[in-house]
Amino acid sequence: MRENLRIGVIGMSVAGLPIANDFARQYPVIVYDMEEEFNGDPAVDHAPFKVPYGSTIEVVQEPGRFSEAGLLIIAVPVTISASRHADLSLLLKACEVAGRNMKKGAVVVIASAVYPGATEEKCIPVLERHSGLEAGKHFFVGFTPETKRQEADISSVAKQRKIIAGQNDPVLDYLAEIYTSVYREQVFKAESIRIAEAAEFVTVIQQTVNNALMNELAAIFKLMDVDTQEVLQTAAVAKDFLNFSPGLSGNHGKMQNSYQLVQRALAVGHHPEILIAALRVNESVGNSIANAIIKEMNQLNLPLQSAAVVVLGVTNREDSAVIEKSRVFDMIEELQQFGLKIQVADSLADAEQTELQFGIRLTPWEELSPADAVILAMPHKEIRDGGWKLILALLKSQNSIVFDIKGVLDKNKKPEAVELWRL
Repeated sequence: MRENLRIGVIGMSVAGLPIANDFARQYPVIVYDMEEEFNGDPAVDHAPFKVPYGSTIEVVQEPGRFSEAGLLIIAVPVTISASRHADLSLLLKACEVAGRNMKKGAVVVIASAVYPGATEEKCIPVLERHSGLEAGKHFFVGFTPETKRQEADISSVAKQRKIIAGQNDPVLDYLAEIYTSVYREQVFKAESIRIAEAAEFVTVIQQTVNNALMNELAAIFKLMDVDTQEVLQTAAVAKDFLNFSPGLSGNHGKMQNSYQLVQRALAVGHHPEILIAALRVNESVGNSIANAIIKEMNQLNLPLQSAAVVVLGVTNREDSAVIEKSRVFDMIEELQQFGLKIQVADSLADAEQTELQFGIRLTPWEELSPADAVILAMPHKEIRDGGWKLILALLKSQNSIVFDIKGVLDKNKKPEAVELWRL
């Protein structure tokens, strides 16, 4: 069944290229990138991934080559519109491309993060219309949740179990054989496509709600003059403690998934109060932290119109090169409204991409001017390892303030003259 199988992948973003690289270990793989027209759109993830040196992946300029593929995998981003509705336009365009070019008998796998029912209600009709074929008879459809990995992991097989689903048992068995040959025993067969779609959302919603809860608790504790980081360290000794922390690492992809589920819940007649409240808290955290920073600087009599501030880290999370529309950018935008002279540095983020998508110019570390305040927004490993010595080198004097949002600096080693603010 697997002899002479060729795999086609549509998409080269944080989902598509890692998938292509995984399959290239076992099969000939051709990849078509149709996301270039979305460059500059902050709602679309653009990872700095490139085809690894020595890889057998073939990047094609024309999708007609997909007629050679027995298995087509669609892995393109689903975005959220300004009105907080799922924008499936890129996914459906990818389905058009697949439909026009796939051969009879091909299996098409949707590997984008979509709400339960989207594959069957949205994707299959487009595939049928543009192929002139009938799903389940002339071609077949499967689903696997979107998998995002860091650039450092791109040439390694994912360690988490890979969920797969098919529109019927024979399709599921076929996909299980193919995926097991790549991911070994890490494949899990879902009962249906809708269950697999929904399963992806469970993890995302859990993280969304728990992150919102921690941000809410941090705001409460701050008003009570209680150190949130010390609270979490103490609470962690409890058997049932769940390890979540407050901060700005609101993964944009997770927010998109959460809004998709809100939209679908409302469409079927349920008002998801907890999820809506969680999203509202997470969306406002950047502005809330910015206002807290301004308040603290006012109390220290730092002149806002002339104060120099360095912000460290703008990627979606620590030790990641992926840039997303996270709450870090909300914080920076809010701070700029007060006239602060802000410099932004991030050793992992792509400078050109950051300026193109978000209008933020990154300053190389060695060119940073001495600052009145340093904000550790997304502290990568080099910052965590460098500790106070690294941060002090950025300050004008020790009569300055450091905003350690994630609490990565040892407060017991803080120089006496430096003010330290933590969530």
